[in-house]
Amino acid sequence: MQSNMQHFLFLHSILRYFILAFALAVSALSLVGMMGKKEFRKSHKQLALGLMIFCDIQLLLGIVLYYQKIIASGVLSAGNVMKDTYSRFYAVEHSVSMVIAIVLVHVGYSVTKKNMDADRKFKRLFWCSFIALGIFMAMIPWEGKQVVGRPNIPHMMP
Repeated sequence: MQSNMQHFLFLHSILRYFILAFALAVSALSLVGMMGKKEFRKSHKQLALGLMIFCDIQLLLGIVLYYQKIIASGVLSAGNVMKDTYSRFYAVEHSVSMVIAIVLVHVGYSVTKKNMDADRKFKRLFWCSFIALGIFMAMIPWEGKQVVGRPNIPHMMP
């Protein structure tokens, strides 16, 4: 089972880069569209959909990891989750923040399906994806981050 969890963690770590790339692209194109009074195209909607799909896959992987590493291991039952920086980060801060960011991605995508003018779509999509991108960047356990960091370029362990 531990080997499977390493695979899930590896996929979870790699997928973050796809999410960051898509979130950056959606934010940038939305900003360009908003500032340049551009037409909202199907490609904008598809890019937002791609971001949402990657986020949903990441969420599923995260739920599996959360269950295995937090719930099943007894971290929450120890009663010291909030006192331990490492446990608090993964059990509370990282997980709650990422769920909030993914909700923002879903809200942003839902805007692309609404019948409204392009400027309003671009504005809403921009702010949802930009704030989500900020949360992603802040709450990823980057290498060098105190106590909670993991390698920026993950590697499979045997």
